[in-house]
Amino acid sequence: MRLHQLAGIGKHTDGSITRLPFTPQDRQAGLLILSFMKEAGLKTRQDAAGNLIGQWIPEGISGEQAAPVIVGSHYDTVLNGGAFDGCLGLLAAIEAVQSMREAGYVPSCPVYVIGFKDEEGNRFGYGMVGSRSICGRMQPEGLFSRDRDGISLGDAMTAFGLDPSRLNSCRIFPIRAMLELHIEQGKILESQGCTIGIVEGIAGLERHTIRIEGNSAHAGATPMEARQDPVPAMSRWILEITRLARERKHCVATVGSIQTSPGACNIICGSVEFSLDLRSLRDQDRKEIMENMAVFEKQLEWQEHVRIRRWLDQEIPSAPCADGLKSRMEEICKKEGYSFCRLMSGAGHDSMNFSGICPISMIFVPSVGGYSHRKEEFTSMEDCGAGTQVLLEMILAAETF
Repeated sequence: MRLHQLAGIGKHTDGSITRLPFTPQDRQAGLLILSFMKEAGLKTRQDAAGNLIGQWIPEGISGEQAAPVIVGSHYDTVLNGGAFDGCLGLLAAIEAVQSMREAGYVPSCPVYVIGFKDEEGNRFGYGMVGSRSICGRMQPEGLFSRDRDGISLGDAMTAFGLDPSRLNSCRIFPIRAMLELHIEQGKILESQGCTIGIVEGIAGLERHTIRIEGNSAHAGATPMEARQDPVPAMSRWILEITRLARERKHCVATVGSIQTSPGACNIICGSVEFSLDLRSLRDQDRKEIMENMAVFEKQLEWQEHVRIRRWLDQEIPSAPCADGLKSRMEEICKKEGYSFCRLMSGAGHDSMNFSGICPISMIFVPSVGGYSHRKEEFTSMEDCGAGTQVLLEMILAAETF
């Protein structure tokens, strides 16, 4: 099975897989994927970003008909990751196209199968290099991001035999649609007993750093009413944003990092600093939540005798999936007898870079136990097959996009 072959590249003795971009393991995986594309009858090439592209261009296609349907996903992994994240979507796209060709089908528009380079961003801290380049959204400063050995992204690309000065040549436009199959990376499909997830959209994201300053003092000698303790204020802040997120559909808020200072058990903290990761399918929800928090912070400062500061570190808009493609996917699931539900993608994907450029659609299949970004990542053969069948039929419907 192709998935198992690919999983063998970068595999550790404990079963986990590390396949970072612009490494020997990356090159080995790329050669294997190109061989799969050639077996499927595709014309292959690698662009200046390192994306692997398999083209199926029917004879006589020109003009508006020449806008391709793009299908695929990434093939890099996180550190000590699993076999299915990204790779399933890419290999399913190759399988779907090969099945269509063997059945004698001739598409009404070109179909490009793409293995996107460096989606995870684990090596340089700057992800989605391949899909950003194809969409003309690569930021020049991204090339200066560095890995833990001090090697820049641009230098790594050059050493890999690529030319980062030519990233503009990667742009594909126009595009008819972008279709991506992916494991869910959560438990919703499994908990609801569904085979297919019809993704409503990819959540927008914003990350903040929040600092609350109080007054450090002795833990035993300072009465409760005399304290300027930032920790209770932080606790109230977290509870409030949790409440606001819970009130909204397709919205999540996470405080994942907390640092206290001075951080001793017998000293009242002088300050705390913590992170916020806020995601929602509706960008307006994020805006309203942070406006509400600004009002709440003023009250909190007065009530807890602290000072609150907040910085926006990153913001990415949401990427809604096209209504027509979601409806078409629902029709396919009903025809094939696949149980399905609609859900949000809280994780980012290559597809989000295509938002605003062409219609996008994402198909989710279950992750057993919700596992992802770890060696236990697994999706059954039956669910992989169902997802591939839905992807195939979405490609067949390309002329209606």
